[in-house]
Amino acid sequence: MANEAEANVEKHKSKVSKCVRSRASSPPCAACKKMRKKCSSDCIFAPYFGSSQGSTLFAAVHKVFGANNLSKLLLEVEEIHRNEAINSLCYEAQTRLANPVHGCVSTISALQRQVASLQGELAMVQNQLINTQHLYESLVERTYQQQQANINVVVQPSANNVMNMSYFNPGFDQLSMQTAPSTDNMQPLPFSGLPHFNNGIPHFFP
Repeated sequence: MANEAEANVEKHKSKVSKCVRSRASSPPCAACKKMRKKCSSDCIFAPYFGSSQGSTLFAAVHKVFGANNLSKLLLEVEEIHRNEAINSLCYEAQTRLANPVHGCVSTISALQRQVASLQGELAMVQNQLINTQHLYESLVERTYQQQQANINVVVQPSANNVMNMSYFNPGFDQLSMQTAPSTDNMQPLPFSGLPHFNNGIPHFFP
């Protein structure tokens, strides 16, 4: 166990020495170059301001906040959040240089106004959508009611539709009774014989 622990310590020392040698051989960071100082292996600015791209960003941050204040701010933040802190400070420094009066507050206010405008448009669209939905529902209900009314209407014969002949002629019933043939008076006609044709006209002789 002791041999394994010593081996791990030796590995860690070798890694640290390699990092120091690589850091010593690498060019200084943009922050140290700007301040014209030697970039050490534990430079707090080196991970965030590279030698190629960090010169402009560090110049803005250095001009607005200063190197000492920047290093204090980074030391107060956990290492896992320092990258986000650097991005925030760089943005604040650039907006302050662009707008010395309001800084990043002008951008925040413009975005807040834009959000309020979009929220108003969204509320208006939602109201229009609700009104359209209510109109559609009322139209569907009205159409359904009309269809149900058409289905329930059934043409049925009514006593008023039957023609009452007695209404037009009160004596129709009596007339029909008088003119109705009687089975008692109906007797067969006597057969007088065969007809005699005269010039194609039949004549019957008694």
